[in-house]
Amino acid sequence: MAGPDNVVERSMSINAKFLPRLQAAVEQNALLRIGWTGSGEEVPKNGEVGLCPAMPEGARIRALGKLGSWTSSFGGGGRFDIEGETGAFFGAYNQGSQLSVSGFAGRCAGFMMQGGELSVKGGAGDDLGMYMSGGFIFAKGDVGERLGNGMNEGIIVVQGDVGNGAGCAMKGGKIIIEGRCPTPPQGTQIRPLTASELKKINKELEAFDASLGTDAFCLEKSDAVDFDLDNAAVSSGDLSSIGITSMEESPLIDNHDVDTAALISGTDDESPPILLPLPVLPFIPDGELLLSAGTNSSGRLSCVQAQPFLVEERPRPIDILLLNIRTMCDLAQHAASTAGVCIDFDSLPALNDEEMDGLLVILRTLLTPESPILATQGISRIQTLHQRSVYHNLQVAVSKIEDGTGIPEAATLPIIGRSVKTNLESTSTIAALEFGFTCDAHDIIVSRCAGAQFVVTQPPVLELEDIEFWLQGLTIDMKRILRQLGLESIDQLKRAHLRALDYDTAAVSGLRMVGYERPLPHWFAR
Repeated sequence: MAGPDNVVERSMSINAKFLPRLQAAVEQNALLRIGWTGSGEEVPKNGEVGLCPAMPEGARIRALGKLGSWTSSFGGGGRFDIEGETGAFFGAYNQGSQLSVSGFAGRCAGFMMQGGELSVKGGAGDDLGMYMSGGFIFAKGDVGERLGNGMNEGIIVVQGDVGNGAGCAMKGGKIIIEGRCPTPPQGTQIRPLTASELKKINKELEAFDASLGTDAFCLEKSDAVDFDLDNAAVSSGDLSSIGITSMEESPLIDNHDVDTAALISGTDDESPPILLPLPVLPFIPDGELLLSAGTNSSGRLSCVQAQPFLVEERPRPIDILLLNIRTMCDLAQHAASTAGVCIDFDSLPALNDEEMDGLLVILRTLLTPESPILATQGISRIQTLHQRSVYHNLQVAVSKIEDGTGIPEAATLPIIGRSVKTNLESTSTIAALEFGFTCDAHDIIVSRCAGAQFVVTQPPVLELEDIEFWLQGLTIDMKRILRQLGLESIDQLKRAHLRALDYDTAAVSGLRMVGYERPLPHWFAR
């Protein structure tokens, strides 16, 4: 049986072979086939993931076999037909493609679909049409639970029985079922189809050689009042109760050159790294704010021009694109113009390793080969994040402190330190921390001492001149602190440079308490 590395390699090879041929095939109105030899002999595929992403208008592809997750996702047009079955997230983020599978489709088929058509003739797994906001899905056969989970617009038609929770949290659109359906959840109503609706739907189904009978019914959002409760806990702490002390080094004189840079390595040793002049990746929602810095020739925005940012849209060539459930819709549009991407695991449905491989095949197909891939998740899942990042060869694992658990900032220091030592030592993956407040130089240095190579934080104000002033201030303050410590490089920072300034901080962080000069006794207990 082929291992996951072989499946990924085969998948990347197929994408590398077929995608460059798509444009020529479109111009010639030619059909590309996957799963057949040049002479027409069948060689069915078996488990390949992430095949043929971002299919363009006019493309025609036919595949044979059992395909894995994330097949033909992010499509902007064209047609993709599968003789066989497919794994999870088939046709995810479809924006205009016509997709079909003759057999079974795994969970989350049509996930975040925005347009186009998707048909399944052998039934489907859970969460078919999850969060779709447009388009048409037709499923023949039984489907799993939570059909149309959270859908906003579009139409789903099912000829078969459906599982529990059909229409849960739907905010718009229609689910039409000809088969058995459990009582829909609160917020979803069930009603018969009108004669005009049935006629209109059957007109749509002519393209699929199907029609509905008069016993079909419709699920829609009800007019019941929605209650949205936010129980997320927010940390009330910061890093001001942690001091930074020198060890045996003598202070450096003023203006002594000090290195504050951090690196985000590429996918291999040959790839050029991304240089962070400061060990910080500032986050702003829209990179359009930064584009005007490139036209500035006065030098007043020099820090902004050189510092990579984490953005949700419109990245510069040096920026990192944040991929969450919403911004992934524009992945194909921005992939060629960004230095790398950061996957927000907390915003996506939980992915198993095979589904993760499928998404990574897509990213490595659409991005430049050397582009680093980062991942972010809550600090309470740091062990899993670090382990998966190493397993899937991700370059950076970013842990979000504000993840709803309320874990105070000082308590994250032993958490990240232990996980880095256990999971990341002797690997090419580095750790980073994301804060819910605007960091200053002190916070960045404390984080670096704890094992984070850089921090993610928002600037204090989303104004270009203010961001430049903030970055310049960070540079001055960080160099001043490093000179006081007698260090020529930020790479020389160690956990031993930190001291807890009060008892509570020492109790949760395991740091040496100032004056006591060692951790509190309970940290030595076994």
